[in-house]
Amino acid sequence: MVLRWGIIGCGDVAERKGGPAIWGVEGSELVAVMRRDAAKAEDFARRHGAKRWYTRAEDLLADPEVNAVYVATPPYLHHRYTIEAAEAGKHVMCEKPMAMDVRGCREMIAACRDNGVKLMVAYYRRTYPVVKRMKKLLSEGAIGEPMLVRINLTAYYNPPDAHREWRTNPDAAGGGVMFDVGSHRLDLMVYLLGDVEKVAAFTGTLHCGYKVEDSAVLSIKLVNGMHGVANFNWNVGSGSDEFEIYGTKGKMLARPLDKGHLEVYRGKEVEIFELPPPKITHWGLVENFVRAVNQGEPLICPGEEGMKTNLIMEAAYRSSEEGRTVDLSEI
Repeated sequence: MVLRWGIIGCGDVAERKGGPAIWGVEGSELVAVMRRDAAKAEDFARRHGAKRWYTRAEDLLADPEVNAVYVATPPYLHHRYTIEAAEAGKHVMCEKPMAMDVRGCREMIAACRDNGVKLMVAYYRRTYPVVKRMKKLLSEGAIGEPMLVRINLTAYYNPPDAHREWRTNPDAAGGGVMFDVGSHRLDLMVYLLGDVEKVAAFTGTLHCGYKVEDSAVLSIKLVNGMHGVANFNWNVGSGSDEFEIYGTKGKMLARPLDKGHLEVYRGKEVEIFELPPPKITHWGLVENFVRAVNQGEPLICPGEEGMKTNLIMEAAYRSSEEGRTVDLSEI
């Protein structure tokens, strides 16, 4: 079965990340696109070989040739379009974060299950070569039993133009630095180390004047007992991208994670890996999706996995607001 995609939301993410994989991976092709701005929808369709373009999502979802939908809108529309796509019998790849809240995630999962379609959340860093190597090393016990994970992600973010200002609008984005870029790292923590039990956090706007947080600091207890600390900042003038795991026999340091530089320390031994990310970030996701539909391969990030990051973030916001540690079983 060839996946014949319709894209809802033809912005920057569809242009640079998800789209090139959809029309590039074998067994996958782009059929139709939707954007409310007709001129931009037509331009995207013509440049990328889509047969049709629409200005209403319901028209794309009614297209009988489309059998899979890529929801590449801001987060506030993920829930609506995923459910509508599922009810139209289309498989769904949804951008991250999965939804505005955990309740929305659960409803999306139920809709796709009830309509017999697949749901993937586009946490594409799970497919990075450096992440695959970290997962393999952990399974081999390379650093012993993991005890601590540390995440440090900093940047100075000032929306450069109007078309990106939605990222700091809570009604469209759902949250700030943690919800936007921090969610990727929290997803990796779950992917590599397991589920989270409790979160204590401070979130707030310390400098940038957004209505969403420009700073978040989390203290985390995983179900397996290990601890985690994470900070996400859009108010720091020096960028950092560090994902580190410390174990009873050593440590692994991915810094910068997005460059694929990995240092593994075991006693006095140090091993260094250079494992850069793919040029098209979503390539592995779409390949996995094609195999999942045709061969029954497990999705690398199904809805149930994507929701776990929303659980952590919702617990963090609640913890910050209420001044207490929040158990994820409450949510």
